[in-house]
Amino acid sequence: MKNIVFEKYQGNGNDFIIIDSRKDNLYQYFLSKKTIDIKKICNRRFGIGGDGLIFITKPKEDNYARMIIYNSDGSEAQMCGNGIRCLVEYLHISDSIKSKSIEYKIETKAGLKIAKYINEEISVKMGVPILDSELIPTRIENKTNSVPSHQFIEKNFNNKGYAVGMGNPHLIFFLQNLDSISLSSLGPIFEKNKLFPEKTNVHFCQILNRDNIKAKVWERGAGETLACGTGACAIHVSAYKLGLCNSKTTVSLPGGNLKIEWSKEDSEVMMTGKANKVYSGLISIN
Repeated sequence: MKNIVFEKYQGNGNDFIIIDSRKDNLYQYFLSKKTIDIKKICNRRFGIGGDGLIFITKPKEDNYARMIIYNSDGSEAQMCGNGIRCLVEYLHISDSIKSKSIEYKIETKAGLKIAKYINEEISVKMGVPILDSELIPTRIENKTNSVPSHQFIEKNFNNKGYAVGMGNPHLIFFLQNLDSISLSSLGPIFEKNKLFPEKTNVHFCQILNRDNIKAKVWERGAGETLACGTGACAIHVSAYKLGLCNSKTTVSLPGGNLKIEWSKEDSEVMMTGKANKVYSGLISIN
């Protein structure tokens, strides 16, 4: 029996189990033995509970750390905006004696992400948004203002959806009234839509004004969640390209707000928000 130290962090209600594997190589142990049942420990009734699990490993290049993230269903994700803020908050707390760094270069499967820790807020350069259908990836061919778009008809739902990549795929709908839809009904249908070969995150949004957007989130591999950082970025990008918002917006999610800034296609999207430690603990594995 092996005891593993874990940390529980949340960003806007999106919660993650963090395992720091920089010293003892627990991640390689996990890969070789498959003794950590991610789906089980993310279960909120029979495990620790979380929207995902993050391994922190040593970087491959001259950067601060490497982030490897799994969804609560056990599938691996490329990136997670709320997850990387939780990781940076953990690093800032745990490494503070050794490092006074306010800038953290984090390697992810969606590329290098640069985060800054200022006044208890974490700003992350989330990368240049992807509007190329093949790279998102999506089979949607038509475009509206350079954003892949398609008219989706499911049950009583008939709306145009927009696809944006942020290192992972996103499908965004803009509605007059968020209360008019059932997230639990429509979310899984669109997550597995045939136009997205690797499935997709799904977001239903309402433009409140040019500076504020309200949204509900259905995450690929996790289901309904309180927030999605890459999703907030994708929402802003699609809204800005459609002329619905200004270059800086606040995206209001069930778990809290994220500040997003972007206006130029060759520029990275900037996401700013907070993350907090929930608790530490031990989990035993064979």
